[in-house]
Amino acid sequence: MTKSRLKMLPLSLIGLIGLMVVGTSASEEPPSPSPSADVELICHTSNPSECYPKVFQPTHEFQIVHPDQDLPLGLHVRLNINTGQKEAKINIPNEELDPSLFGLPVDSSIVTVGAPDSEPEPAQERRKLPKNAPRYDPDGKIKEPPKSNPHAGNDASAFFESLSYLKKGLDIDSALESLSDVSHDIYYGLKIAEDYDTVANLFCLANNPAIFAPFPSSETLSRARLAALTLSSVTQNNPKALSEIKIHWPKLLASSCSDEPLSTLIWRLIPSAGHPDPAVSKARISSISGFLRSSTIRAHFLSNNGMEQILQILNLQDSQNGEFEPAARKAALLVLDNFLDGDMGASLGEWPVGTQQTDVVCEGRYKEGKEPVERCWDWHAKMWAKGNKKDKEHWSHELLKKVAEQRRVNNKGHKKKKNAIQGGGKEEL
Repeated sequence: MTKSRLKMLPLSLIGLIGLMVVGTSASEEPPSPSPSADVELICHTSNPSECYPKVFQPTHEFQIVHPDQDLPLGLHVRLNINTGQKEAKINIPNEELDPSLFGLPVDSSIVTVGAPDSEPEPAQERRKLPKNAPRYDPDGKIKEPPKSNPHAGNDASAFFESLSYLKKGLDIDSALESLSDVSHDIYYGLKIAEDYDTVANLFCLANNPAIFAPFPSSETLSRARLAALTLSSVTQNNPKALSEIKIHWPKLLASSCSDEPLSTLIWRLIPSAGHPDPAVSKARISSISGFLRSSTIRAHFLSNNGMEQILQILNLQDSQNGEFEPAARKAALLVLDNFLDGDMGASLGEWPVGTQQTDVVCEGRYKEGKEPVERCWDWHAKMWAKGNKKDKEHWSHELLKKVAEQRRVNNKGHKKKKNAIQGGGKEEL
């Protein structure tokens, strides 16, 4: 006999689940008494038989609860996974009198029930772990893919050969192509991240100072783009790989690329003169966004003017016939996903913080041709939204909204924390 599992869901999910309920035919619904004439009804069609009371009328039998019905308190409520519908009935105070209701909560939660002929799983006692049990790994074990994995495009020997070539500086372009093709795979992405020399070479290629030269070679730009895309794929949905890069991070910051410290190159997106390459900028921003999932790397980014570099990329959206729009959109997503949108896993509360310059000051700096600064972020966000007011779906509108919302929350929290510290100091005195 198939076993089922009783799953308790919080009451706050009732409204959400109700919106997902799919209506059934009249033959599937249990019979219910006709509402009296003075009961307010909800009618979605002209057919009177399809109307139902606005306030759910409970009986001693489970009935379907429509999404837009008001549900009185004190009822037995459940979600039937066979029909996907929410059901409710009158609460029986003495549950022992009705075995079918045994264990059902009243009003405080929903019970997911299995098939009618199923049986609940027996309660299992918590087992004690052996003394030398392996540590729990929430990411699970990452297994090597089959030797002839059609999605990887290369077998294991070719992959490790490419790693060796890249570390030795041999056939760099072919090695980059090969690694880029498989870097999205969790196993190969982890293997790339575990090898410090490979990671260091990818960082140097992606952040090569030569990409900011007045006329960078196509080879330099192509390698920078492929290296950045590889690093981006390595960290995407691969927390173990990101953990490995975090381990390498102190050593990476202490290293140099073309006799220039990597720590000064890694967040540089805009050259001192001219514009960067749009395609390389987009790839590098994508890789940076992946790194920022690490709190350690994110702190370094914020403390080294990373947001000012993002601000300058966003200001290029209308330059060069719109060639920077894709890079600017990627930069906007970086800000949203990592600092502003909690639904996307952003770390809220870290940015934006502090006071902003007045609009007059920021506008003056802009007209004078000065580089944008972080204290003018809000003014620039307003200008981006204003410049794209006809395009309601443009990323600038969502970015402006989220920046304003999060700044209010962050500044309010900072003020409370400051007052608490000052209050604590007075109490000590």
